[in-house]
Amino acid sequence: MTEKEIYDLYNQTAPRPEYFTKWEKLPPFPGQKETGGWNKNRQWDGHDFPRTWCILDFIEWTKDMSGEHLGFTCQEDPELEFIATKYSKHTFIPYPSYDLHEIPILDEPFDFFIFSQTLEHLYDPSLAVANISKNVKADGYVFTSVPTINIPHMTPVHFGGFTPMGLAVLFHRADFDVVNLGQWGNNKYIEQMFRTQSWPDYNALKDSEGRVTNEPKNCCQCWVLAKKRGYK
Repeated sequence: MTEKEIYDLYNQTAPRPEYFTKWEKLPPFPGQKETGGWNKNRQWDGHDFPRTWCILDFIEWTKDMSGEHLGFTCQEDPELEFIATKYSKHTFIPYPSYDLHEIPILDEPFDFFIFSQTLEHLYDPSLAVANISKNVKADGYVFTSVPTINIPHMTPVHFGGFTPMGLAVLFHRADFDVVNLGQWGNNKYIEQMFRTQSWPDYNALKDSEGRVTNEPKNCCQCWVLAKKRGYK
């Protein structure tokens, strides 16, 4: 990509200033599941805080979507609760036996593919996203989230992170158009994460009014909804 193309992509996709206060005070947890890691009894408690913004964005971004074939790599992804019933066929592609670096072209491409918190564990993210692209229909969608900065985890299979623009460029180069780009982070989260070597939740970060700031220059995680380009 040229420098102009990168700046054009930035101007088209970077979150606007109002985005950073949208979920500053969290609404009630929207899930209805009785069991699992993210359930209505547990609410937002005990969960890595950036994922809360991610889930709320995901619900908003996909509220009018539906289709035939949904693919996913993790049955425990909390976003699945808000998308699964909108698609008639579901395909779970776990690792193993599937490897996103080597996944073949499947018989039925996906209308929507979700693989959150995975890119940091792929030694060749560009290759993996290119393979995913081959398995998504023209005008189909893909969603992922990824840390920008993080504590080491699942080592030695932990290779790095992405800035929001790095994530946008990754998908743009794999024949996707970026529909929405989100991010969250703040200095308090960063300090606590590295001091405790764990991921702070809502209760650890909220102020006396129940607010948690999203600081644009302290991005800790980002996520993207992208649409496969249609070719005639």
